[in-house]
Amino acid sequence: MLIFKKHAFLLTIVFTVYLSVNGQKNNFYYHSQPNLSNAVASGQATNIDVVYHNFNWRIHPDSPSVASPAKFLKGSVTTRFVTKQANVGSITFDFNNVFTIDSVVYRKTKLPTANITWPNTKVIQLTLPSPISLEGTLDSIAIFYKGTPPAASGQALGYQRGVSSGNNYVYTLSESYEDKDWWPCKQDLNDKIDSMDITISVPSAFWVAANGKMTDSAIVGTNRIFKFKHRYPIASYLVSIGVAKYVRYHRTPVNINGVNVPVVYNLFPGKTTSSYNSILTALDKSRLELTAFSLKYGEYPFKNEKHGFYEFGFGGGMEHQTFSGMGSSALTSWSTIAHELAHQWFGNKVTCGSWGDLWLNEGFARYNEILAAELVSGVGNPVTLRNTIKNTAASTTTTPLYISNFTTSNTIWTTNNNRAVYERGCMVVSMLRKLLGDTKFYQACNNYLNDPLLSYKAAVTSDVQRYFEAQFGGRLSDFFNNWVYKFGTPAYTVNWNSTGNNIVLQFVQTRSTGSNAAYFPMPVVIRVQNSAGTSNTKLTVYDRGDSIFVCGNGIGVGYAGNKITLPLTFAPSTVTFDPDFEVLATGKTVKVTTLAPRLSYASLGNEIEVFPNPAKDVLNIKSALQSIQNIRIFDINSKLILNKIHNDKFLNLNTTEMPSGTYFIEMETADGLTETRKFIIAR
Repeated sequence: MLIFKKHAFLLTIVFTVYLSVNGQKNNFYYHSQPNLSNAVASGQATNIDVVYHNFNWRIHPDSPSVASPAKFLKGSVTTRFVTKQANVGSITFDFNNVFTIDSVVYRKTKLPTANITWPNTKVIQLTLPSPISLEGTLDSIAIFYKGTPPAASGQALGYQRGVSSGNNYVYTLSESYEDKDWWPCKQDLNDKIDSMDITISVPSAFWVAANGKMTDSAIVGTNRIFKFKHRYPIASYLVSIGVAKYVRYHRTPVNINGVNVPVVYNLFPGKTTSSYNSILTALDKSRLELTAFSLKYGEYPFKNEKHGFYEFGFGGGMEHQTFSGMGSSALTSWSTIAHELAHQWFGNKVTCGSWGDLWLNEGFARYNEILAAELVSGVGNPVTLRNTIKNTAASTTTTPLYISNFTTSNTIWTTNNNRAVYERGCMVVSMLRKLLGDTKFYQACNNYLNDPLLSYKAAVTSDVQRYFEAQFGGRLSDFFNNWVYKFGTPAYTVNWNSTGNNIVLQFVQTRSTGSNAAYFPMPVVIRVQNSAGTSNTKLTVYDRGDSIFVCGNGIGVGYAGNKITLPLTFAPSTVTFDPDFEVLATGKTVKVTTLAPRLSYASLGNEIEVFPNPAKDVLNIKSALQSIQNIRIFDINSKLILNKIHNDKFLNLNTTEMPSGTYFIEMETADGLTETRKFIIAR
């Protein structure tokens, strides 16, 4: 919690409108925050849109007295808001009632005590003297409060005090719902704070780490007054502070598209020179990654303010916007450094719009550890890291990627959820990259991150799916439905033979015991070598269970069934399954003489009719239950000749341009099930 002690300060309520210029992890490695319902919000302050906060706090980590214990917090939070409906008579904020309210000031007048109530222990209600009559009214209210923030409880940290090398410090980590444990807020991932100012008074021996650009650090008597401005939208759980006797390092700025981005590190005192140097060497890799990620995903999202890391009391890292908190042991961890930097794009610029969709933050950030190893020399081996991640992801077979219970921090940050969200999520991103190929993968990421409806706002899984589908060139609903919402892992037997320079591959998938997925549609990566080992190639296909598509640069030629024939420039001799650990499946390859046919993995039985058969000029497709989402037609040689996106229970298909012969039609319904039927054109 952010503490403000009055001392010699005048608490000034700022009524000037500040609008945006631009509009945790005690877990596996890092940490993040949920919200209280599937509506992604606790239900407080739903009648207003928060546009600005002005924070004023006093923090004294060495405070020794009974009247002012070390975790005692006294301060004020002024909230600027716009009404979202007419006749707003009261406002509720998420706030822990361990605090005493000194006063609430509305339009320069204190609210009567009777107007300040606690509907429950985590919500404060402020009844206004008279309703705000008009929707769209800009107004302001300030809460002055004091008290002792709660102790850590499992994964719930909030505002804590610690000691390093005999020196006290204070830090915050608000994920999951612990922002309300130190300041009155609106916990809603879809209502970001447009802009904020932070003023913190500390004893002059201390320094403050906070979001945004530091504009002042003046000494007043025995105190130092810090002022920060943050002019980018920010989710409430990313608001953070650290107070310590920091040793400060200002590194060479990184130029991002003509702007020199300040790079700042704040470290605890008491380390050896050798230790500081090792930390600086590790942290400075982020400067290279800042440029590399900007080239891949668009410029660093907060380039007008800063990038940096500060040391705090949590064991891992936390992606606080513009200034990530790092545990002491994480300061030299190249993967954690890359992970928290990647969050500035994935999690901060675009935040998961539901805590069930947390993988959009953590899965992409985890994958960018691998990318950092690819792009920046001297940090790590991407193949080795990917192998570790794949093995961990495969070990969790009963937990889906989507988190269904995100009621509290302790229901989110479980071991199984962490493995699913981070490791399985990372492998899902890896598989999307294999499906699309690098050019289209990065374009999909750019389009997602820079969509005006999502950028500096929030997104859910369907938003990512939409942009990856657009680049892939085909539907990915079956992929997302099974990999995000189902659980279990697949294993493959890849049967193969060859004729000359042609290789024939047959894919047979099984699922882990207890898996609730009928099939895992996925890219399958195969390396083929000649007998001398002098020639090799890596092949990527999309196995949908009843059809195979060439992919790796979006969707390519498709073949009905589970077999595919591909030409090579050499005679194949050795076939290896997923040699670089890029997909979440185990597998073996078997050279066989005969490849047997196999039926579709999911039958829709009598739900779908295809008539007349034989057909002449018209083919009708009718579904009794679900809408048909996609239709593909293959000729007798398994060549894809039609790929049509549809969304209806009936389709009248003109076949006048199709030559007489035998065809196969593959139909996919809204829930991802498919059916393949044979039909004949006869004239």
